[in-house]
Amino acid sequence: MDKNIKIIIYLLTTMCFCLNACAEESLLKRLFFDDFKNLGLTVTVDPMKSAVIAFSLAITTDLLMDNDKYFSHEIEASKNNFDDSTFNFFNNFGDGLYILAADSIFFAIGGDKEKKIAEKIVETLAVSGSIAYVTKIIVGRERPSESSSPFVYRPFSFFDSSLPSGHTTAAFAWATIIGDSYNIGYITYPLAFLCGVARIYKNEHWPSDVLLGGFIGAVTGKVINFENPNISISFKNEDSLNFVQLNIKF
Repeated sequence: MDKNIKIIIYLLTTMCFCLNACAEESLLKRLFFDDFKNLGLTVTVDPMKSAVIAFSLAITTDLLMDNDKYFSHEIEASKNNFDDSTFNFFNNFGDGLYILAADSIFFAIGGDKEKKIAEKIVETLAVSGSIAYVTKIIVGRERPSESSSPFVYRPFSFFDSSLPSGHTTAAFAWATIIGDSYNIGYITYPLAFLCGVARIYKNEHWPSDVLLGGFIGAVTGKVINFENPNISISFKNEDSLNFVQLNIKF
C-alpha cells in the first residue's frame, strides 16, 4: 500500500477516536496530562526499584548492542521464502494503521468494557509512540539497512532512525492492554515478540532497538492499564505554610 494512503487512513482512524474524545473530556485529560503524569509518578514512587530496572535495562541493551551485528547476520543468513511470508505477516502486528483499524472495529462492536479498552489502546499508542519518537530524534541511530555498523549515530538529525523500534513499541503497547485486560498475555505477548523479530528479519532494526521498543510499549501499557491507582497530588496550606502532599494508595 502506498505510504501516503496509509498515512491518510491512519489519520482518519485517529480522527474517529478524537471525535469520541471530544464528547468525553476525561479521555482528552488522560491522554494529554494524566498518562504522562502517572508515568512520572510510577518512576518516583520507588526510586530504588526504578533505578535497578533502569540499570538492568541499560546493561542488557549495552550487551545486546555489542552483539547486534552478529544476531542480525545470523538471521540474515537463515532467510528463506517461508520465513519471508511468515515475518511479513507478523510485521503487521506493529503497524499503527492496522492496530488502529482493528481498534476501531473493537470499539464499534464491543460493549462498555471493550470501548474502555479501545480507548486505553489509543492512549498507550499515543504516549509510548511519543516517547519512542523523541528517543529516535535524540539518539539518531542508523538502521541496519543503512549502515553495516550498529554504532553509527546522527543525533537530532530528524531522519527515520532506528532506536527504538516503533513497530515493536506499538505491538507491545496493545499486547499489554489486551493481554492484561483478558488474561491472555500468553497469546498477545508472543505475537508482539514475533513482530519484533520480524523487524530484525526485515533488516529494519537492530535487536537492541527491538528490546528497548518492547520495554517502552509494555511499561506504558502497564501504567495506563492500571485500574484506579489513586495517585493524587495536592497542595495544602496549614498554619500559613504551603507544602505539597503526594497520596498513593494501592
